[in-house]
Amino acid sequence: MSYLGFPRLNFAGTFQADVATANNLAPYFDNDLFEPRFQRRMALPDPNGLWNPRGSGALRLTDVRVTSVCRPDGRVLTKSSADPVVGGWIADDDRRPNGKFVDLDPQNQMVSEIYGLRLRVLDAKGRELLRGDFAPAAMEDVWVRATLPSGRGDPSATYQSVLTGVQWAEELASPLLRTMREATHGDTLSVKLNVDGVEDGVERWLDSLTFGRVVGAIGPHAEGEPRHLVAGRRLRKSGDSGPLHHAPCRVDEDTRTVFVDLGNSIRATSRGGPLESVGPLRLAALDEDGVRHDLGPLEGMDEDFYPRLAGIATVGLTAAQAESVRERRLAVVDASGDEPTVVLAENEEATFLRADGGVFRIYPEAPHDTAGTFVHATRYGRPAAGVRIALDTGSLPAALRTPETVTTGEDGRARVALTGTDPGNPRRVIDGIVAEVGYGLADKPKEPEGRLSIRLFTHHRTPERPTWVRDVQPVLQQYANLYPAMTDVFDLGHYGHVAGHAVYITKTLLAPRESPLHMPVTRDLSPGKRDTIVKWLATEPAPPILEIDSVDDLRAALQQALLVEHATIPPYLAALLSVKPGHNTEIAGIIRSVVLEEMQHMAQVGNLLNAVGGTPQIGRPGPLPVYPGRLPGPVLPDLKVRLRRLSLEHVKNVFMAIELPDHPVVDGKPFKGAVISPEDVKVSRKGELLAADDKAVRTLEGWFEKAEYRPQTIGWFYNQIARAVIRLDRGGKLFTGDPARQVSWPGAPGVLFRVEDRRSALLAIHQIIEQGEGSPHDINGNGVADPGEFGHYYRFQEIVEGRRLIRNAKGAWVFEGEPVPFDPEGVYPTADDPDTYELPSGSVARRDSEQCDESYTRALTSLNRVFNGHPEEMDDAVGLMYQMQVQAKKLLGIKVPDGGDTVVGPSFQSPGVHF
Repeated sequence: MSYLGFPRLNFAGTFQADVATANNLAPYFDNDLFEPRFQRRMALPDPNGLWNPRGSGALRLTDVRVTSVCRPDGRVLTKSSADPVVGGWIADDDRRPNGKFVDLDPQNQMVSEIYGLRLRVLDAKGRELLRGDFAPAAMEDVWVRATLPSGRGDPSATYQSVLTGVQWAEELASPLLRTMREATHGDTLSVKLNVDGVEDGVERWLDSLTFGRVVGAIGPHAEGEPRHLVAGRRLRKSGDSGPLHHAPCRVDEDTRTVFVDLGNSIRATSRGGPLESVGPLRLAALDEDGVRHDLGPLEGMDEDFYPRLAGIATVGLTAAQAESVRERRLAVVDASGDEPTVVLAENEEATFLRADGGVFRIYPEAPHDTAGTFVHATRYGRPAAGVRIALDTGSLPAALRTPETVTTGEDGRARVALTGTDPGNPRRVIDGIVAEVGYGLADKPKEPEGRLSIRLFTHHRTPERPTWVRDVQPVLQQYANLYPAMTDVFDLGHYGHVAGHAVYITKTLLAPRESPLHMPVTRDLSPGKRDTIVKWLATEPAPPILEIDSVDDLRAALQQALLVEHATIPPYLAALLSVKPGHNTEIAGIIRSVVLEEMQHMAQVGNLLNAVGGTPQIGRPGPLPVYPGRLPGPVLPDLKVRLRRLSLEHVKNVFMAIELPDHPVVDGKPFKGAVISPEDVKVSRKGELLAADDKAVRTLEGWFEKAEYRPQTIGWFYNQIARAVIRLDRGGKLFTGDPARQVSWPGAPGVLFRVEDRRSALLAIHQIIEQGEGSPHDINGNGVADPGEFGHYYRFQEIVEGRRLIRNAKGAWVFEGEPVPFDPEGVYPTADDPDTYELPSGSVARRDSEQCDESYTRALTSLNRVFNGHPEEMDDAVGLMYQMQVQAKKLLGIKVPDGGDTVVGPSFQSPGVHF
């Protein structure tokens, strides 16, 4: 019993495969190299995020109708007057989310599975007649069913499974459903889906994007039968160029009926279009010498037999014929020509092997480290005992083990067990490894019958106290990148969003894998990483953001700080470059001074990182800030940083937000005073610390340990770094870096400290805080430093207020100094958030923008060399930065294609993935 028999319900219609496609490309899994364009739909020749990057992963049955029912006696009913279920619907569940399409791995997309689908059968009035859960199943029998006008192939595949937990309506007016219920043992039904014709819009955009055709059948399922195959016969295509694809076949000896499933065997005339005419087909039995014995025509094969009968043809046999085929091969013959031609046939031994489920996820820790399946063997459609099955283990990685041969028992089944150990992390950004194990008859090793597909995860140790920055955000950021549709609900790369949804996320992570509620939709989160996230979410009173407990943690935090400083420079430069020559000179001077200090801060962090034995990474192949986007690292997660031309609004909403002062609480009170006096420190022109008052340094250490900033501000981040320096510098052993890698910048604003010990490190960090975002203060505690040392926030506020900040006669700081005028006409109309890859390929604008990006890339590459052992090349790096600005200014004379009066601006992009 199965869908391939009588009684049976047939259906056809439209479904949606709303798959997300950015995760189809392995390089996109690298968080450091991910770019915003990978979330945009392709615009060839730019592949971007392929054809549906914002897909939800959902499988939806959008308009699937019951086309016919087949009674136990074989009679086909196509009208609702004959059976009220005809004309009804096959629908999704109305009580929970849609099912999901899931790839095993970006490097094995040919065994996509269906998870979480619940099917319902409704009558024409929408009344529910039955519902059942589609047991997860993998795609089988993939082939090219149609050829598109471009010459590309359009694939087709099948999903065979069972509906479990079937619930029937109390009142069933349908005789067919009543018969099926009586024929079903337990609460399980057999189901088969043929899917093809999914519109991917590669050639042209169509409203039907992501929609395709589904045709299938539902029938009884007997206890003990396999779930994902019919243990019958297999009709195989004749050679590589045969007109038909392989077809399942079953002989029902009780009714003397042969069922041939051609639902995935006949080519289509177009994507999702009518099937090609294959001429009159007849069933034949073959002797050992190949002599054919005609058994009769395949019945039901008219023009609409695919949607009407799910492509299943039948042949009724006489008693003599039924007896003859018990030990003879079956074949389908094309009788349209003068000489009939065999187009499908069983192999010479009339054998068939197939695993009842062949896709596995293994994690190298009990109980997840083993998996297995049964391979069914038949001969002449009956279970074959004593069949030796060989498994191709020759290319199997050492971390996976399975027997080389297994032998079927009396029931025609052989158990195949798989065991996995830790494979390490050879793919780095994609967890674990993927492997395939072919299987076939032991005496025919070169003729594989099928494959087992395995994903073996890397072992992941759950930390005693996971943190967001080190353990959780790198994992969840990958999903935020690859599934942008999720970000429309909440951003998995945002601490506040994830912590705020902790209860829901925990429930979905722990939901059964077959549930549509299981997260992530890809099912590619290993149990070890899942447990780490769940443990982190359960931390009281709140999941920790950042804890720097080791030198490696400190190096990682300093690399993040390097990125934060880097990330502020392009937005400031974009505004500065948008100023027309001779206009807004006061404002340009203010912004230029801030840019220079941010460059000094970036260099200072590079020296800090080198001092503790780290390796600064500036530019590719490491991470780069992206725009529009958040600042890197665990700071200011709610601020969107953009590239825009100079405007008072932009300075106020973005620049001042980046630099917003944060007064720490010290001893229970907001701190606004000075921590250390410039007179306490003496530094050479090259940044060498010549002398520092011991008492002042102890005061600075004590201040860092007492100061409490609001979490996720820049001051808080640097304060955590300073505390780690104090804590980890036991016995002066923290600063192990080569002093020769320290960079000097005699002309830098402030001091670029050469960092060689705890004193110089803490002084460097304090200067970054004081000059930049950190607490503004003066020696009298009035909240602002001397005019030459204003923090960046106050310099930008001078632009917004239109006046210089001065101390008035009463000693108060007010914006009543010299005018800082802003002339909107003195600004180029640069486009907001310029993006090289949104400019038309081949255009002048695209070419010159790419050249600007190249200059930016070279400048970063040069800086990377400077901070990795070549400090003498600083002048070359500065020269490249000027070259990039020259190239950026050139863009301001090029109009954006179809952008009205706007001109192209620098995008500050450096592609990490090249196609």
